[in-house]
Amino acid sequence: MAREILNGIVASPGIRIGTAYLYKGARIVIPKYSISDSEVEQQISRLNVAVSKTKQEIKEIQQQVASSLSDEMADIFTSHLMVLEDPQIVKKAIEILQKEKRNIEWVLNDISLQLIQSLDSIEDDYMRERILDISDIHKRLIGNLQKVEFESLADLKDEVIVFAAELTPSDTASMNKDNVLAFVTNSGGRTSHTAILARALEIPAIVGTVHGTSKIKDGDKVIVDGVHGKVLINPTDEEIQDYIDHQQKLLILEKELSKLTYQPSITKDGTRIILNGNIELPEEMQIMKEKGASGIGLFRSEFLFIGSNLPDEEKQFREYVRVIEYFKPASVTIRTIDVGGDKIFSFNKEYVERNPFLGCRAVRFSLANIPIFKTQLRAIMRASSFGNVKLMIPMISTVNEIYSVKEILEEVKHELRSEGHSFDENIKFGIMMEVPAAIITADILAKHVDFFSVGTNDLIQYTLAVDRIGEKIAYLYNPLDLSVLRMLKRVVEIAKVTNTSISICGEIAGEPKYTMLLLGLGFRELSMSASFMNHIRQIIRNVTIAECEQIATDLFSIEKTHESERYLKDYLKNKFNFVIM
Repeated sequence: MAREILNGIVASPGIRIGTAYLYKGARIVIPKYSISDSEVEQQISRLNVAVSKTKQEIKEIQQQVASSLSDEMADIFTSHLMVLEDPQIVKKAIEILQKEKRNIEWVLNDISLQLIQSLDSIEDDYMRERILDISDIHKRLIGNLQKVEFESLADLKDEVIVFAAELTPSDTASMNKDNVLAFVTNSGGRTSHTAILARALEIPAIVGTVHGTSKIKDGDKVIVDGVHGKVLINPTDEEIQDYIDHQQKLLILEKELSKLTYQPSITKDGTRIILNGNIELPEEMQIMKEKGASGIGLFRSEFLFIGSNLPDEEKQFREYVRVIEYFKPASVTIRTIDVGGDKIFSFNKEYVERNPFLGCRAVRFSLANIPIFKTQLRAIMRASSFGNVKLMIPMISTVNEIYSVKEILEEVKHELRSEGHSFDENIKFGIMMEVPAAIITADILAKHVDFFSVGTNDLIQYTLAVDRIGEKIAYLYNPLDLSVLRMLKRVVEIAKVTNTSISICGEIAGEPKYTMLLLGLGFRELSMSASFMNHIRQIIRNVTIAECEQIATDLFSIEKTHESERYLKDYLKNKFNFVIM
């Protein structure tokens, strides 16, 4: 029983100690054989039956989730149904079947692999994590074609910690949290539907361990540390006792912090801090409201653009209105699409960029594809009449882009007026500050916008020229680098001078260890995921702005990032006993 430590991504927070269960899932074998002309119709018939059965299974899961969680969570599986109901998918499968005379399992497997490969190459985490949705549908379709009986995690009788190469949304939805204490997967990220469901079910989860299943055996003693993103396999007795103590403290802390959910986030010296939420999908809005979010500081719209067809105006309009009405009268900031044309599957499948990270993405894609952009703007503007909406444009690097966007926006407004549609004539217009060029020219950009929202994920990458998912250079990705701190300080100072509203919506806004630093730099509006919102609220209520400003000043005097990290860790450890480091 060798002791092992796995590192991964916290998809759902919490600490659990238990026994490992290795979940292998259904073993799907893809048969490969040629068919004759006379067998084509039989294969098409098999496809139709399998699609119909898969739809029924997903609807049953959807009903189960709606009953146990909420209608919002159940809507996760609406996207699964949309894929199955997409006539282009079935049409493509039939065309390949008729042309190449291959069995339908083989054909469907090729289509799925192509889609998964396209997703896997994407820089954007959100889009890449839709792989599990495709895998979920694929597994069920092939299983129904092969009449495979699936193992269900609902059938578990003992309390276990589940280890799996991957867990699909339907795998997760079937979990009974009385028996599944936590789960650990080789792949996945925190914005996947699997992760969202885990947080809704309050099941701690660590994903992206890469080799987790190869390190584990059924019955191994395991500690899942869903605070620091660690999994301890066959820990020592001392480690177990330490984590039992830590777990008890965390449970007490969470109980205490839950009392703060709807309390104001006000510092000891009376400064009010706004805590907004970031959401990837409408299904997350319930979780965000339950955590006491003041509003939505970042509503990503990319989910609408996955599929074989671009979303029409009505589809976008309905999804935006769902969120707007749910949070009314609080504000909802909708960001226009932030991926490139090579990542939108219905758009130019032959389009390839040598360096998409620096290529035609976000606002650049929108301005190069005005009909698509206008459709989205029309939907957002129409939705603005249903509540408090802010419009945000990503990846602005020059003032010319703002002029171009505003020109198109005025065209859209004119069209809507002439068609008799109502909308907010004075909608707040803002931009993401995530490109160094935008920070450098922030004084000019401020003349043309109502607000800035700092996207630190991309800002850090662009400032330091580092891909944060690149294993060999990931160590360079550090929010405490002096260049990053100077960028943040500059944009806050310019926002203050120009009287421009400013918030921060990158990942560091949702990490408690950076809260005092951000307040010290001058941020008064933070937008984040739900996980640590109450931790951040508690920090805010126990500090003064003067303390925070001193931390920022001290960090600016430290040249080496590892020394900055140690300073911050020591300071917070001495002041708090609950800050997540």
